[in-house]
Amino acid sequence: MNGTNGFFKLCLAAAVLLPHTGCAYGKRKNIRLTSEPSIERALDVLEASPASAPLSDFLHKRPVAFEYSNTPGPCHKFSLKSGQIFLPPEYKNSDKLLALGLAGAAYIYRLYTITGLEEILAEEEELAALFQARIGLITGIRDADFGKAKGAAAELKKSFCSYIMEGSKAAARAAHLSALSIRPDCQRPLETMRTLRLWLDETRAAIDNESFFELLNKRDLAKVRRGSMTMSEAMKNDAEMRTLPSYTIYRYQRSFFEKQNETFAALDGIYRKSIADDEAWRAANQDLIERAREEFSSCSLPDFEVKSKE
Repeated sequence: MNGTNGFFKLCLAAAVLLPHTGCAYGKRKNIRLTSEPSIERALDVLEASPASAPLSDFLHKRPVAFEYSNTPGPCHKFSLKSGQIFLPPEYKNSDKLLALGLAGAAYIYRLYTITGLEEILAEEEELAALFQARIGLITGIRDADFGKAKGAAAELKKSFCSYIMEGSKAAARAAHLSALSIRPDCQRPLETMRTLRLWLDETRAAIDNESFFELLNKRDLAKVRRGSMTMSEAMKNDAEMRTLPSYTIYRYQRSFFEKQNETFAALDGIYRKSIADDEAWRAANQDLIERAREEFSSCSLPDFEVKSKE
């Protein structure tokens, strides 16, 4: 590894494996990631945090457009084929609150891009929830930043409260359960690493082409139900696959399984390291967590379902 290309590869590796250290390669590139002034301010808040340096660098190397959603739902939404991420408008009340919401969505986008899985999983929502909570602690978010905490703001505050009061495992578990909830307005329920692995095993065991087609279509229809794919796209995919000759299908199956196995191995490694990094960060930043517990006395209210401290 040498020269500019080698250095960029090193930065990319840091973005995946070292989420709490910087790999700056110069001044911020003149790339606009949004047309919204408030989202631009939130990006500045995010970029000012050393913990988000790898993520900020990645966003400017692999740009995606951030806009406000014009459809209901207290959550971020992805249209990554068109290069767009939509944020709930309730985040507008505070630049720091918006920075948290943006951080979580951007973190998922980075994982999606790096792994090449082409599917957002519940485990990615877990890691994003931990990351955005750390960003909130580092940037010094206050209870007042959440305003009256309705809609998306209430969802985000509940996640933050869980992280500071109950710990990482509770916050990750809450994010996982939320990702599995039946909410098409939030493109959910999501797949998990386990359910996707089971589906892959089914496709591998499919002996005849017809079964393989049906399993591929089954997955596309699940995407249709959660709003991440249109029915016309699913029908087009199915029709195109069924017109392929047998030898092409066989080659496609082999390359498909090889790619998915590599992706799973990469994502599993990222997940394990990210969880370990979060535990280390919490151990080194107990002072920030204690101050946040004092600030967020409202976390003890029933609305936020926080029962105990670590």
